[in-house]
Amino acid sequence: MRWITFFLCLLLSFSLSAETIDSTTSKLYKFIPNSTILQFAGNIGMFSTGVRYVTPNKHWKGAFLYGFVPARYAADKPIHSVTVKGQYSTMNHRYGPTIQIEWLNVGLWYNYSFGRSYFSNLPRHYDDGYYYFPTAINIGLTLGSELRHKKWGLYYEIGTTDKRVINFVKSPKAVSFREIWNIGIGIVYHLKQEVSL
Repeated sequence: MRWITFFLCLLLSFSLSAETIDSTTSKLYKFIPNSTILQFAGNIGMFSTGVRYVTPNKHWKGAFLYGFVPARYAADKPIHSVTVKGQYSTMNHRYGPTIQIEWLNVGLWYNYSFGRSYFSNLPRHYDDGYYYFPTAINIGLTLGSELRHKKWGLYYEIGTTDKRVINFVKSPKAVSFREIWNIGIGIVYHLKQEVSL
């Protein structure tokens, strides 16, 4: 939890920097993220936080997030992970001067979990074929929407992972289609002024 607090303080400093820098004169301004994110659930940690960049046309987004699962919800130790997420946003509409809705965001993410319980290469003490995929690496697909009011945003994502899809395909009687999906909800704080759609 200390890491999340530290990271949120760091993001706040980005926010203050973004508001005080003149975007027309500073070369560093383009390196400041467009927004900060705090997300609950969604296959990338019980809680995750990070930064997001948006292309000038407002359709492509890239995010880097740190995820955390407290020990009480994990096997015995907390789970730490990092996620790189890319999204394509379409069907964006503005409703009045302060409200914008991105009706469809399609995303693909890559997640890596740290710790002795996770591996990217099969450890020697396991027989070949015991695991058919690395436990540390996850790839996911998401669909969702985002509502923005002034500098704040709220979003949801419905998603699944490569492992859940593989388990469903291999054992459809043991894993139902409904079980492969997960939902994540998040809050966004926009650091930069947006160009109108």
